[in-house]
Amino acid sequence: MEDTRRLPLYRSSLLFEDASKAKEAERLLSWFKSEVDQSINHFLKQKKKQADEISPEFRGLVEEIERFISSGGKRVRPAFLYSGYVASGARAYDAIVYTSMCVEFLHTFALIHDDIIDRSATRRGKPTSHKIFENYHSRRKFPGSKEHFGVSAALLAGDLAFTFAEEVLTSAPFPQERVRRARYYFDQMKFQVIAGEYLDVLGSYKKKLTEEEILHVLEYKTAKYTVERPLQIGAMLAGAEVDTLETFTAYGIPLGQGFQLQDDILGVFGDKKKIGKPTDSDIREGKKTVLVAKAYEWADNKQKRVLDKTFGNANAPEKEIEDVRKIIYATGAFDYAVSLSHRLIEQAKDALNGAKLKDEGKEYLLAAADYLLSRM
Repeated sequence: MEDTRRLPLYRSSLLFEDASKAKEAERLLSWFKSEVDQSINHFLKQKKKQADEISPEFRGLVEEIERFISSGGKRVRPAFLYSGYVASGARAYDAIVYTSMCVEFLHTFALIHDDIIDRSATRRGKPTSHKIFENYHSRRKFPGSKEHFGVSAALLAGDLAFTFAEEVLTSAPFPQERVRRARYYFDQMKFQVIAGEYLDVLGSYKKKLTEEEILHVLEYKTAKYTVERPLQIGAMLAGAEVDTLETFTAYGIPLGQGFQLQDDILGVFGDKKKIGKPTDSDIREGKKTVLVAKAYEWADNKQKRVLDKTFGNANAPEKEIEDVRKIIYATGAFDYAVSLSHRLIEQAKDALNGAKLKDEGKEYLLAAADYLLSRM
């Protein structure tokens, strides 16, 4: 039976009438995070009990997933899944909050594996999973390589999060035909994020990438995975029509690309405490971004020599890192990337004009875009 309560997430006219749309999006997202986290905590509590029946040591993998999820994150993907559902006119509140966990567990799997690929020591300002298990190896005074143990255990924790994602969607309390249709987009989400991750890894071994190539990676690694597919999964669970799915594509791709462009900018020029990682790591790792592509394209020969010397040099001194930041500013690459992100986000907003969506969901989609516009 559908819950006909008016959903608190979208009561913007009552709760936030004096707030900007950007601030409203943050508060709405915070509300939803508290809702879905209750479902996640209950689910993992049951999984810890199941793990104990096998071995108390196996429980450690579930606890690591629990630690990882509780260490941060705004639950953006579950919120878009939820928004796709309510924007499509459905109201089974408890059922969709439960089901939205599937994309958060998938995200956990992807991030744990991504940290291994990137050899990252921290995530959200805290140790990554493979580092947590390295420390566990040391505390237990196990023989052998702590690094190999850490990677092995973290891979399994990521795989376990993947199985939780599958279980949640399979057990979703919706008509099976709707779940079957939603699964198509969930399967596409899994396939495409792995494609995007591989293209990203491949790009890191190439000397340079064009803006077009970078945006293609962002489409698959971020836009489809973060925005488009979660919206479409929610829409399918609501029984939406094809035109709604097309609207979510037209909105989701540019919004996701703009979002990742901004994250790349903040990764170089942001506040370390706010983004949860060092702001020199992208330069030291040689991460291919629009910032870097345009800086190389517009730099003079002297500036290019500085970029060649510093970009991708893990041991570069901080002064050289700062020189790269100055070159990104001086060449106009910074302004270009900010402007491009804004154009993409405005394109996403335009896609909602005239769309046959319910206000309760459409409000959040517009507010999410305005929040991104306010970041820089």
